[in-house]
Amino acid sequence: MRHEPGSHLGNVLEFGAGTGHDLIYNVGTILTGLYYKNLVDLTDIAEKIGSKWGGWIPAAIPISVVQGHWYAIPDFYIVAPMIYRKDLFEQSNLKAPDTWELARVAGRTLKAKGNPCGIAFSHCNDANLFLRSVVFSFGGQEADPSGQNILLDSPETREGLRFLRALFEEAMTPEVFSWDDASDNRFLASGVACWVHDAISAYRTTEDTNPKVFANCHLALEPAGQPNKRVSIANPNAYAIWKFAKNVPAAKEFLVFLADQWKDAMVGSRGYNMPFIKNAYQKPMPIIGADPKLQILQDFPNIVSFAGHPGPFTMPVQEIVATFVFPDMCTRVARGQSPDDAIKWAMAEYKRIYAKYAKV
Repeated sequence: MRHEPGSHLGNVLEFGAGTGHDLIYNVGTILTGLYYKNLVDLTDIAEKIGSKWGGWIPAAIPISVVQGHWYAIPDFYIVAPMIYRKDLFEQSNLKAPDTWELARVAGRTLKAKGNPCGIAFSHCNDANLFLRSVVFSFGGQEADPSGQNILLDSPETREGLRFLRALFEEAMTPEVFSWDDASDNRFLASGVACWVHDAISAYRTTEDTNPKVFANCHLALEPAGQPNKRVSIANPNAYAIWKFAKNVPAAKEFLVFLADQWKDAMVGSRGYNMPFIKNAYQKPMPIIGADPKLQILQDFPNIVSFAGHPGPFTMPVQEIVATFVFPDMCTRVARGQSPDDAIKWAMAEYKRIYAKYAKV
């Protein structure tokens, strides 16, 4: 039995050949909806794991379940809080960024003092995640719970896009248009950023490379857009088993064993690997429950969602993510296009992609 980080190309090659790894591992781009007819039904072990650990958090369903059956076992997701410089905030009498408006005010104020903020407006995974977090926290939606109807064209999406343009214009610099997934890590560790919205990899990078800046780095919950509206779009990871696997029983046994090691995964990842099982969120959690700055991460499971929100991670959404349609829509607005025109362009792309899969 073999397993490795999955990629769309690798899965296509194995699927076409009808042979390959027993286990496939989908990282970020979840392909359950694309390949489920060729995957082993894992409902039996999903229920076994869930029963042992208090059930699955709601975010497990859209990346694992198709037509009522589990075709993937969620491993972990990567949550993204606000990471901000408390010293800079206090020096300017700024409130912690509990809302996006407070984050905007802080970014605008501190950019004028040489400390802008940053979110990627580019073709990287972070942009696919964090721009969605902002727009969805203002009430925007991507697809309905059935996954069949596109909900992007809405007043709430327009409100989120207008906010992103203001945030960029007032509080960021044009470098965010060319950021990669590590740029925000370097930005925070450099001591320049007043805040970034990122996984705790940025926090850990700063801890390892710039202790003076790290001492003043603090975390906040996903900011609210609308009152009490917080949606944190995270990066999910999940295992699946091909029907042509040569050792399905051993692959299933491995997944049950792996699920039982969630504590070790959190310790080994320094709090980066967030589990999908409910009992894991009994406080204090390993690593993050022992660090006063990280304890806020324990409150994320009820606001975590994924691309396609509030619908499932469907086949067309997979392609929309892979082709960066959503970040391109946001970038168009940040560069000056009207939200109406940007949404019109994005809706044409969404409909074109959805139409392809309606024929499958």
